Amino acid sequence: MRSTPASRRAAYRNEVKTRMSDRPYEAMQAWKVLHGIDSDSAALNRIAELFLLGAVGTLPPQLVAVSADVGHNGPAVNA
Repeated sequence: MRSTPASRRAAYRNEVKTRMSDRPYEAMQAWKVLHGIDSDSAALNRIAELFLLGAVGTLPPQLVAVSADVGHNGPAVNA
């Protein structure tokens, strides 16, 4: 019986781990556990949203339209 060469398949490589240094990668792993995120790509997506969009990008729509101006109590008075 003639043996066939085993198929050569590229070994799985975690691209995120490969391209990140150890310290931020370990911090991301802890952050994933804290927020219940399973994949590195989903965690990076969420981190990018928070970093690039800030809290405004994560607030519910009804809170985004709230004015940050100072409120005025009492009747309007012309100066």
